Amino acid sequence: MDGQGDPVVRQAPARWPAIARGTLLALLALPVAAAQPVIDMHLHAWPYGADGPPDHPKNLEVMARTIAALEEHNVVLAATSGPQAFLERWHREAPDRLLLGPVLPCEGGLNPNWFQYQCFANGAEFPDLAWLRTQYENGTYQLMGEIYTQYAGMAYDDPRMAPYYELAQELGIPVAFHTHSAPPLTASGCCPNFRMALGDPLLLEEVLVQYPRLKVLVMHANPLVYPLVLDLMAQFPKLYVELSPFDRVLARERFHQLLRAFQQRRLIRRVTFGTDGGDHGAAIEAYRSADFLSAAELDGILCRNAARFLGRLEVCDEDLVSDTK
Repeated sequence: MDGQGDPVVRQAPARWPAIARGTLLALLALPVAAAQPVIDMHLHAWPYGADGPPDHPKNLEVMARTIAALEEHNVVLAATSGPQAFLERWHREAPDRLLLGPVLPCEGGLNPNWFQYQCFANGAEFPDLAWLRTQYENGTYQLMGEIYTQYAGMAYDDPRMAPYYELAQELGIPVAFHTHSAPPLTASGCCPNFRMALGDPLLLEEVLVQYPRLKVLVMHANPLVYPLVLDLMAQFPKLYVELSPFDRVLARERFHQLLRAFQQRRLIRRVTFGTDGGDHGAAIEAYRSADFLSAAELDGILCRNAARFLGRLEVCDEDLVSDTK
């Protein structure tokens, strides 16, 4: 830097050979490469930190901060779940970036984890089926879930869920399931019917058999705890996974072991990126630091795999179509 705070090298010195000056000037003229496009398959339009409506100042602050983070990290699409009123408000702020999905079921009509909020305007545990169909057919919603049967003490194949799986299969709507565990003291805190035993991904097998065309995303997939999730993926090629929050909460070496499990079974093309509302920069770096991933594998996790799952092949790059063949 010179005394004025400007770069010292503003042009190629005249004493340099002409070819060197030309090369430097050509490099300086190149545009800065755009950031890697990212698809976040696990985001929440949650009412963090306040008891008010979506326009409560604290909620608006969270929304603005979250959307700014999506822009900063070039998250071109974010699969976003939450109460109906919050989905509507967040969608107005970033309609082209957010893919919306209702959470269900909702005990007493209230959103799991944040029981002061109704899931749906009708106050019911499940959305009205005809109303939900309309939301998908008019493009308001694009996903189903996060499915919270585990929080409600229900099995994934509980008969009450059948009409919703049938609707999703008919319309080609991807369904995202909460699996694994939850924050400490969940059953003694927010959700007395929550049971860890109901979060084993293998318990999705009956749903996958009954609805063979259903596109399923397993959230919080962890083959270090549930190794049969790998066999489940081998059996059902429409099954994809996302790995939050393990990219942030596990030691880096341990998280890389988790990633290697998918790579070694040749299932890495069905691993997608998600944050569960956490820090995007830290989550992305957990994958970028995995030097055993090829460039194509990393690109797939951050964008292409989710684009294939969602049927949104255009969002990553123009060569994506050939990648799916």
